[in-house]
Amino acid sequence: TPTIPPAPPAMRDARYFFQTSYRIDYEPFWNYFNAMGAVDTFGYPISRTFQFLGCQTQFYQRQLMQQCGTNAVQTMNLLDPDLMPYNQINFSNFPPHDPAIAGSAPGPDTPGYGSAVLSHVQRVAPDVLQSASVNFFRTFVSTVPGTNMVTDPNFAALVNLQIWGFPTSGPMPDPNNRSFIYQRFQRGIMHFDGTNGSTRGILLADWFKTIITGRNLPVDLASQAQASRFRQQYCPGAPAWVCRPGELPATDLTFAFEAQ
Repeated sequence: TPTIPPAPPAMRDARYFFQTSYRIDYEPFWNYFNAMGAVDTFGYPISRTFQFLGCQTQFYQRQLMQQCGTNAVQTMNLLDPDLMPYNQINFSNFPPHDPAIAGSAPGPDTPGYGSAVLSHVQRVAPDVLQSASVNFFRTFVSTVPGTNMVTDPNFAALVNLQIWGFPTSGPMPDPNNRSFIYQRFQRGIMHFDGTNGSTRGILLADWFKTIITGRNLPVDLASQAQASRFRQQYCPGAPAWVCRPGELPATDLTFAFEAQ
């Protein structure tokens, strides 16, 4: 068994989150995190910064943030087929991907693109569903602070799309808990909780992390992710700490999920 040296500690400053014991070290990620709504948008950091599929990446509770080369920082489409296209997580039942809804989004060359995006999302992701104030559209359009859909619809559409992507399902109650209503987007799942009236994003990247590490991986998610190339790839002490490097090119998980 190889001896694993201790992970380098992080500074305890404004970028360090004691809630999860990780720090946002990388300047472009720190700037993006603050510009796009900080903890309310992303949740807390749940990894160090590391190379993931060729890009600088950091996991947050709701999102995977990455920068590829000199390109702008962006979030990954976490629910894409290659990452985490699953519908049951820890006994919650999420709406499946609906190709008709996903395919109906306006293209980027649509005249008045911003207004077209907002109209589309408002039509597909309602604020009221069967008399319940689910606030899905309101949540979409108000996620990033400082946006105004009336005075600048293009900006409001584009920056909030960076966080959510387009809807890829209609709203759907959880068949096992009618107080919960979900809606699937490219990069997240909105969750309306009828017991307190709140609407928040599911902590999806937390669950993706459990697939990679195998730690606290729920039985239903483990079953769906059995053939995933990310399943239990975290091998401390192995080269680049990757168990099956042939399946994860240009990835270095060294210390990625060790607390700072």
